[in-house]
Amino acid sequence: MHAPRENELQAKLLAEAPKHLPDLRLFRRMVGVGNVGGREVRFGIRGQADLYGYWKGGIGVEIELKSASGRLSDDQRRWASWCEGWGVRCLVLQARADESAAETVSRWLAELGSTRPC
Repeated sequence: MHAPRENELQAKLLAEAPKHLPDLRLFRRMVGVGNVGGREVRFGIRGQADLYGYWKGGIGVEIELKSASGRLSDDQRRWASWCEGWGVRCLVLQARADESAAETVSRWLAELGSTRPC
């Protein structure tokens, strides 16, 4: 069994979340640099979480996904700290080396479900 890659886990989570958490909408966030008409264009803010979502009623959540060997960058730690300071829930969901992709996503769905607002 190979350790699932982060992009594989992200795709599975985005596919499964609506089935298991119908009151949560998740969106993929794009952060990086591109070239438009020969000009460098930056989009997003360095360190922003991989996903963001809203619980029905408008409560937001930021979600950083990590493979079993992944670690937060300094920029990601700063973003999580900013979220905390503003009262925005920010989760780091980390895969485990001994889990299949399905097991990881199932555990992540349970962790996300525990953030459901009252």
